[in-house]
Amino acid sequence: MPCVRLPLAICLCLAFAQAQAGVIISGTRQIYAEPRREITVRVSNDDQQAARLVQVWMDVGNAQLTAEHSDVPFSISPPVFRLDPGKSQAIRLAYTQEPLPDDKESLFWLNVLEVPPQTRSPPASADEERQNQLRFAFRIRTKVFFRPRGLSGNSQDAPEQLTWTLRTGKQAALRVFNPSPFHVTFHEVAVVMGEQVIATDQQGMVAPFASLDLALPPLMQVVPADARVQFQYIDDFGGFSAPRWAPL
Repeated sequence: MPCVRLPLAICLCLAFAQAQAGVIISGTRQIYAEPRREITVRVSNDDQQAARLVQVWMDVGNAQLTAEHSDVPFSISPPVFRLDPGKSQAIRLAYTQEPLPDDKESLFWLNVLEVPPQTRSPPASADEERQNQLRFAFRIRTKVFFRPRGLSGNSQDAPEQLTWTLRTGKQAALRVFNPSPFHVTFHEVAVVMGEQVIATDQQGMVAPFASLDLALPPLMQVVPADARVQFQYIDDFGGFSAPRWAPL
């Protein structure tokens, strides 16, 4: 019996069970240091059976923008390509020299969209074949940090410069201020008060010269003098740091 005659819930379950992403990208983040003319990102097709059509573009943080509406100071080559089974493709990102802040990093997002091939089905009428086909497009988004030349300090020292403050009560939050010109991305953040460990509700990333509020469950009104922050951050290579401690 064709899937279109099954209950909707069953059709959706079957579709999601069969949908598999085949394209993978090298690295969870890319660092573009300004002296470089371009950087290379490698995309691979992990599916050994089927080719993929891949489209690549960048945006400034709006995940809803399509490639046609993206406006960033980078050129991408190639922007669209076929990726055969088990093969890889190098994508070149080149800065077009349009003005960007020279006193801090700028954040962009690299989008890699893959469309799986059209599956073959037994002979059927054109209308029935169109109804029976379910194809899923998978998208990977990864951060691209543009790092202008001449920034003071380095990204490895930025986490140690963070300052933390705690707001208690019903709308409890942990505020972190970043005085450095580098982004700091968190893997885990928690408030430690004696034996009690209170994790934040989200991981988050704090931008250069900016603050970020991390939500907390309601806390006691009086914070012990020995309360501390424990956090892990993600480094330039996508690895997790050892736990760090900071006073409140």
